[in-house]
Amino acid sequence: MKSVTAAKTALILIDIQNGFLHPTHWGRSRSTPECERNIAFLLNQAREHNKRQGEGTKEAPNTVAICHVHHHSIYPDSLLHPDAQIEINGKSVDAVQPQPFARPQPGEPVFIKNVNSSFIGTELEAYLRSQGIRQLVIVGLTTDHCVSTTTRMANNLRVVSVTTPTGELDEGDIVLVGDACATFAKGDFDARTVHRVNLSSLNGEFAQVANTRDVLRNVFG
Repeated sequence: MKSVTAAKTALILIDIQNGFLHPTHWGRSRSTPECERNIAFLLNQAREHNKRQGEGTKEAPNTVAICHVHHHSIYPDSLLHPDAQIEINGKSVDAVQPQPFARPQPGEPVFIKNVNSSFIGTELEAYLRSQGIRQLVIVGLTTDHCVSTTTRMANNLRVVSVTTPTGELDEGDIVLVGDACATFAKGDFDARTVHRVNLSSLNGEFAQVANTRDVLRNVFG
């Protein structure tokens, strides 16, 4: 994990969409009640950093690339299908739309996928490489599906890696913010167990799992 001033960083926000607000559709319980609050902290900190750096100017090489990934399912019965609606506070809204706190701002690219990986069928990999990204900070939904698949593929594709002039591989950093991700109960396993087991599987092999406090201090501080 490196400071944004030491490594060109991208914040990847995965599937933070209205459809996941349904109380029962995805499972009988959900992990990480602080997830959305922590995502908001990280997103706001990245945006504030960019403002301080003079975002959009040639003199701002250390801005954070804020990338939104949204799922548009091909299956009509999915709550993340483009035609799906969900009732929130008594009002019917598009389920695929981002939750209000995570709406993209101008200049923040949005990548639309229809599978678990944020890299399949999107331009995310090409974008990260074109921006010279050397560190990913990954947050979103759900831990064991799209977050896990994206994290694994980011590692396997070596999207933050470069080859040094001596031919050695400099692998960069992939940081998965565990308390800024969430998932749901699966089968006989409660949501907290599913969440923790999946983070443990990813940690060390595919990414460094960290908490929001440490990322705010060490990356954006």
